[in-house]
Amino acid sequence: MNKRSAAVRAAVLQGFLLAFVLLMACTASAVPAASTIPENELDRVRQLFEEGKVLHAHMTHELIDSYTGETQVISGELWISRDKYKIRADHQVVLVDGDISMVYSERQNKLIISEYEPEEDDFAPSRFFSDADELFQVAGITREDGQTEILLRPDDPFEIFTEVFIRLNADLTPNEIRAVDQMENHLNTRFTDAYYMDYSEAVFVLDYPEDAEIIDLRK
Repeated sequence: MNKRSAAVRAAVLQGFLLAFVLLMACTASAVPAASTIPENELDRVRQLFEEGKVLHAHMTHELIDSYTGETQVISGELWISRDKYKIRADHQVVLVDGDISMVYSERQNKLIISEYEPEEDDFAPSRFFSDADELFQVAGITREDGQTEILLRPDDPFEIFTEVFIRLNADLTPNEIRAVDQMENHLNTRFTDAYYMDYSEAVFVLDYPEDAEIIDLRK
C-alpha cells in the first residue's frame, strides 16, 4: 500500500470508502458508443457520467460486521464525476482529481496531499473505470413502483464483493446500495436529495484554513 492509500484510508471509515468505490464500479465504466441504445438503467447512468454530469447527494452509510454484529454509521455529502470525486463526512473532506488526492481533517486542522496512483490502490475508484465490465455482470433487474433494482455479481471469485444490489429512482439517481463482501459483512448506503448537475471546476475544490498544517507526500 502506498502513502497515498494509507492517507486516504486513515481519513475515512473503510466501510464508507468501499461503498463509494462500489458506486463507482457500478456507474462509471466505459459507455457504449453514442449510436448504441442503452440496454438498461445502469447503462443510462453510465451515459450521464460520460456526458459530463456530476452526481451530488447526501448519504448515510452502515457497515455491519458479520463477526461482532456491530454497526458503524457515517453520514455525509458526496460529489462524483467521471474522473473526480469529493466526500465530506465525519469532520473530514477527501478530494481526488485524477492527479492528486487531498485529505483535510477539520478536527486536526491538517491537510495531507499525495500523488494519485490508482494502479497501486486496490480500492481506487478509477480502477473500475476501465475494468468494471470485467469485474461485475448484471445478474438480474427488477422494476417496481418507478424504481429499478439491479443485482450485480462478480466474474472473479476473489473480488471483494460477492453481490451488489443497486436501487435507482425513476430519474436514475441512486436510492440505495447494498453489498456483501467476502467476509459476509453487509454494507448499506442510502442516498437522499440526489441529483445530477452540470460539471463545474468549482465543485472539486477543497477549502481549508490558512493556518492548517500541510503534509505533502508527493515525490
